[in-house]
This record gives sequence, C-alpha cells and structure tokens, in this order.
Amino acid sequence: MKYKIAIDGPSGAGKSAIARELADRLGYEYIDTGALYRTIAYIALERGIGDAVESVLEACDQEEIDYRNGGVLLNGKPLGDAIRTEAISQKTSELSKHPEVRDYLLHLQRRLAEGGGIVMEGRDIGTVILPGAEVKFFLTASEEERARRRWLQRKEQGEAVDLETIKEDIHRRDIRDKTREVAPLRQAEDAIVIDSTDLTEEDVLDAMVAQVEKTYVL
Repeated sequence: MKYKIAIDGPSGAGKSAIARELADRLGYEYIDTGALYRTIAYIALERGIGDAVESVLEACDQEEIDYRNGGVLLNGKPLGDAIRTEAISQKTSELSKHPEVRDYLLHLQRRLAEGGGIVMEGRDIGTVILPGAEVKFFLTASEEERARRRWLQRKEQGEAVDLETIKEDIHRRDIRDKTREVAPLRQAEDAIVIDSTDLTEEDVLDAMVAQVEKTYVL
C-alpha cells in the first residue's frame, strides 16, 4: 500500500524541489498544485472566458483534468509548458483569489490523491486539502535563509536582484499567508517539523525518507 504525503511550509522553504525529489525516491507521483491552478487559467483563456468565475468552472467541468508522470493532462494530452506563459500566470493570479476556485480545486486535488502514492506540497495540504494524509511534513527555514536562497536562485538566472528587497517580500508574504481568511498557512498538529535553515537538500530528503520508513513499510 502506498500513502499520501503532505508537505506544507512558508514561501521559499524549498517545498517544490523537495517534494519532487521525495516522490522520485519513493516511486510516488509528485502533484504540483500550482500547475492545477494554471490549468484552470489555461481553460479560461482557451475558451475566451473573462472574469466570470462561475463560467470558468462550468467550462472546467466539461474537460477531463488528470495528473500523471509529473504533469497535468487535459483530455488525455500533456499540457507541458503551455501553462507556463506570462498570460497564464496573470490569469492564475486573478482566479486564485476566488474562494470558489479554491473549493473546486480542493475536490480535484483530493480526487487525484485518492489512490495514495502521492506527494503534494503547498500551504494548506495537511490542514485543508488532505487532513487525513498518512505522513505530514512542515518544511520551514528562517526568513533570512529563505531570502538568501531565493536571491541566489534569481542571481543564477541572470536577474539583478537586491537581497534586502527579497527579505521584505518574503516577510510580507509570510504575514499574508498566515492571516488570509481562506486556508491560512499553519502547521498541522500531527505534522513533522523540519527546519532546513542549516540543512542541505540531501539532509532534508534523508530525514523525510527515514521518517516515512519509520512510520510505514514501503
């Protein structure tokens, strides 16, 4: 039997990279929840739907959304980088503000996780999306370390960025995520906390795999 693994934590904690690698180690499916939001935006743009959220979700009901091999399938076809455009990013930002969209995706994410054998990351996976997940992690790091990592990442991509500006952005985002009305960021009571401030990615993965093996027989 394979299990559902939830990874939550603040912005910049490295959840996506860790979740992807953990899924690979365990032979599980990594589900990128952000890609699902982008898929909703993709459908809206493809159909030329404006700001009418109800119409967007009705259109989504007419499509078959699935997730396999690390990516979203729409009516059986991989979307790939088609959901990574700037237009999709902007539409995703608009739609994700609506509680109706979050509710719609809650049911979709739970459906995708039904069979187990998945690793899902976000800010409310263990508390809202998959409260019954067999293994829950809360991955965090100090604001300073998260800002430093984000700064190095963007610098490597050739961007001219200021470390202090990134620190301020992360601080504001932490406050916003913790105080938002819908599904705020918080640690599930049964989550295992991993502070990666002084750990390498490999250290974090080893700790997570050890915890899964300690709790369940793979």
